[in-house]
Amino acid sequence: MSKTLFSLFLLAVLILAALVSINLFYQTPLQSAISQSSRLRYLQKLFISKKDSKIVYGFLPYWNIKNTTVEPELTHLAFFSLTIAGNGEIITHQDGGLEPGFRHLGSDEFFELAQKVEQMEIVVTQFNNQDIQNFLSSKAAQKRFLTSLDSILLAYPVQGINLDIEYSGGNAANLRPMLSDFVSLVRQHLDEKYRHVNLSIDMYAGAAQDGQIWDVAAIAKNVDYVIVMAYDFHQRSSTQAGPVAPLFGDATRSKSINHYLKSFLDLMPREKILLGIPFYGYGWQTDSRNPRANTYPESGFTVSYKKAKELLAIANGDITNSDSWKGASAIKRNYDEDALSPFVSYMQDGDTYTIYYEDPSSIAYKLEYTRQLDLAGVAIWALGYEDEEGELWEAIESK
Repeated sequence: MSKTLFSLFLLAVLILAALVSINLFYQTPLQSAISQSSRLRYLQKLFISKKDSKIVYGFLPYWNIKNTTVEPELTHLAFFSLTIAGNGEIITHQDGGLEPGFRHLGSDEFFELAQKVEQMEIVVTQFNNQDIQNFLSSKAAQKRFLTSLDSILLAYPVQGINLDIEYSGGNAANLRPMLSDFVSLVRQHLDEKYRHVNLSIDMYAGAAQDGQIWDVAAIAKNVDYVIVMAYDFHQRSSTQAGPVAPLFGDATRSKSINHYLKSFLDLMPREKILLGIPFYGYGWQTDSRNPRANTYPESGFTVSYKKAKELLAIANGDITNSDSWKGASAIKRNYDEDALSPFVSYMQDGDTYTIYYEDPSSIAYKLEYTRQLDLAGVAIWALGYEDEEGELWEAIESK
């Protein structure tokens, strides 16, 4: 066989091998490839090219607007939020004054931050079930919303709209086509009236499996990005302590980011997926120091990374006093090897407490996971919860 023919034969074999590898990925669920000696679960079977840059989308709650810094890694800043009433109006007044989100939208801080980021977006929210039903079932209400939206886009330096419509409970099947039609209506309106305004939508991590209010495939066609809110797997009200955003599960805990994300990849392009990552955690009073200890009712509380670092600083002897952790003792840090998430337990006034939180290592694992799957990027909830030293941003910059 001549060298030329041999080269062509070798090239054909390589192409066939690549096609087989890609087909294997699409036919099999995402798998964890971690060994007993490794804490990082890279997905070995993926042979997908990686983009040089990714989107870093940061949610900015209005209550954190005065203590938020736009880091150079941030590509999209999303102000949270304006509220949609059941009749479609954007709520501007509340309790005899300006609605808090609307009031901060006109603040000096908002305009200063908007000048420091390449893409400024506004989140519009609707969380009340009755309002959602009234709004999605009324074309007049949706038309009224578009008029209100125009007034916002013309008055403020905004290049994108994020839709955060969350219906609680499982009886939302009749609303799914209505929401899909509404998203299509917004897309058409934006394309007709503006040169380019991004449109994105937020979905629960389980949305691609149990549907809820979102028809993932139908909605994905009309948005630039779907933000998968891959957090709150455990909440303040949870009966057991556990990670907020477990990257992987184990034999007894199947629900994890990895478990749910495969369903999104089956229904929509990966280049439209932003993986939501948390800058916070939760703590509870618990009945033991075990990783999944039972929690006491109504004992849950939110913990930012900044606050978690204070507790660890007490354990290390770096500081001796903290208003947040007054009287905390016997502080012990641990790591959940399946969830790839740190947790810490401590004693206070004779009671046991457990906190699961996110740190640079757990964030780095999620970023590498995003790269392995070649997703569009990540979306952070929320800016203002990071530490003053910028350790979480250093993890993002390194990835």
